Amino acid sequence: MFPSPRWRQLIDERTREAVAVLGRIPGVHGFVVGGSVGRGEPWPMSDIDLLPVYDDPEAAAGTAAGQAAMVDWWAGSGRAQTLDLAWIAFTVGEVRAVMAAGAEALAERVAADRRWFHGIDKAYGGRAGDPDDELTGGFVAWLTELRFHPAVVAARLAQWRQQALAAAELTADPDEATATNNLRESARAVRMLVLEGWGERLGSMGREWTRFERLADRHGQRGLADRIAVLAGADVPTATRRAEVAPLWLRERIELCWAARQAVGEQVTEGENARDQHAAYALHVARKRPDLDGPWTGTPEPRLDPYRSDLRRVIELTAGGV
Repeated sequence: MFPSPRWRQLIDERTREAVAVLGRIPGVHGFVVGGSVGRGEPWPMSDIDLLPVYDDPEAAAGTAAGQAAMVDWWAGSGRAQTLDLAWIAFTVGEVRAVMAAGAEALAERVAADRRWFHGIDKAYGGRAGDPDDELTGGFVAWLTELRFHPAVVAARLAQWRQQALAAAELTADPDEATATNNLRESARAVRMLVLEGWGERLGSMGREWTRFERLADRHGQRGLADRIAVLAGADVPTATRRAEVAPLWLRERIELCWAARQAVGEQVTEGENARDQHAAYALHVARKRPDLDGPWTGTPEPRLDPYRSDLRRVIELTAGGV
């Protein structure tokens, strides 16, 4: 199973198609092309991430319908492609107001609104869908410039700490499956807290744990990264073992992603790739498709009690305690 040798051209063509077709919907001003495609760092499994900028937010219904129709057409054409165009969107009025108000105002929005908290990271290093769209182009450049402003970083650190602590409290749930999912959510939030403190960020969800380990090596914190991965169910030995009994669709994805990562020359082992995909989709199942759960996710965690104890020690080390 190998990616098409024309995968870059296909992603570029479909990005242009999505921007052009959805951009004709009344009330749409333009799009930020975010994620790895927007940063110019795609890989064969990249999603196309579009963040709408609306003249009229009522246009969201039209873009959602257009997105669904486009993805259906792409799948029916014989070469499926994911188009991520969901809840992270902005209005022209918001964009102009926050850019005029400056970094502190952006930090306030990051602290108070999930769209801005997640949007600033997804838009980082991106571009306007239409090169002639000066407002959107200026907006994404401004977001990129301020992504690591001290006020923005402080707001993000506070949010990740809050998420880590809230999920940690829920690890006491008497239902062990619920407790396990919250253990892993807390560990993931701790990971993001640590990364933010390093002045780093993650990229593709299907490659994020290996990237986290590489960044930890760079910062001399591999031991901490390994502890967090164990708590999140994302250490290589555990995740690869569970991946062997995963549903067929996930095992197919693991093989395709392994070929894709080799195709772009990524320095990753077969075990790390299997872990990355397993960890990503075990998380998706816990959040969105609990009906797909099974032994392959390792839920409930067999070592729940010692892991809960170590989570508290890691939080003490990284976030000042529960």
